[in-house]
Amino acid sequence: MTGFFKRRRLVKIAREWLQHARLCRDTRSDIAEPSAMEALLAAETRLREAIDDGQFDRLEKECEALRQAASRVMPARSMAGLRENLEVIVVALGVAMAFRCYFLQPFKIPTGSMQPTLYGIHYEPQERAGTFDQHPLRVVKWALFGEWYVESKALTAGRVRGPLEQGGMLIYDIGGLVHPVPRGMTVRVSAGDEVVSGQVIASGKRITGDHLFVNRVKWNFVCPRRGEVMVFRTDGIPALDDKKTHYIKRMCGLPGERMRIVPPHILADERPVDDDVMIRAISSRAPGYAGYVLAEGVGAEYLVTTNDVLALKCGEYLACGDNTRNSFDGRYWGPVRQENLVGPAALVYWPISRRMGFIR
Repeated sequence: MTGFFKRRRLVKIAREWLQHARLCRDTRSDIAEPSAMEALLAAETRLREAIDDGQFDRLEKECEALRQAASRVMPARSMAGLRENLEVIVVALGVAMAFRCYFLQPFKIPTGSMQPTLYGIHYEPQERAGTFDQHPLRVVKWALFGEWYVESKALTAGRVRGPLEQGGMLIYDIGGLVHPVPRGMTVRVSAGDEVVSGQVIASGKRITGDHLFVNRVKWNFVCPRRGEVMVFRTDGIPALDDKKTHYIKRMCGLPGERMRIVPPHILADERPVDDDVMIRAISSRAPGYAGYVLAEGVGAEYLVTTNDVLALKCGEYLACGDNTRNSFDGRYWGPVRQENLVGPAALVYWPISRRMGFIR
């Protein structure tokens, strides 16, 4: 019984060498030396005869002869393992780039205009560094949750003045120097305090913006739908054309509609938009949302009063942020043309948070 399995294994190995020899001939016949090709054919013939005649005692010898003949036709490459790994990496990168160009494109949320649906870079309070904020654990914490403990320190000694609010920052004056502190951090000083250079005036954790995939294929087959989170290019939008970047907002208005805002509602053709669950949640001021508000301040041009109407033409869409109190969107610079659309946001893939997964 043992001899039977040994013979069977030898025949299997021999047939594999014959297959390898055919591969050598097919791929190298035009460049190999004629004498090497003749030796390979002769070795193949002898091995095949040994298999057909059942001469099992010759198989190992003929397999070795065929291996040597094949190595003359197709010499082993130097660093073959490294070459193979590099080929795998190149193919993987090519596939990844193809997916990026034609199917799924990664995108990072830069600002807080879509909060609390999606978050850009933001800060949360933290009194001091914890165990997971020490190396090497802080790297693991950032890799999983996108969180990084940070401190703002006084650049000079002096009395604290302020703060003044400017955008998302609190501006303190210490010894005549401006000290910006991101909103959301734990502030450790008060106006009138005397501080020394290098003293920690604020601390917290910096949380990276949500990273997501954009579906570049969907809108090639179906029409964009109200309520989808849309990614679009800013080219051709007068107030944004110089940015040459991508924006992300929620699609609130569709081609042919007349859009108006009567806080907290957004109206399409004089009827409150309620056919999408997320727009309905924003309008009803669900927890975290402030409803739709009118544009105000510098740059406000379209939906500034309750009487203003934005008439969308064929192929035009109205994009609004979910955080309408802090969103520079279509209320300010008007419609987005269809040719600017990239696709709907599909899912958040990093960092790990309650928002990870498919986007509503």
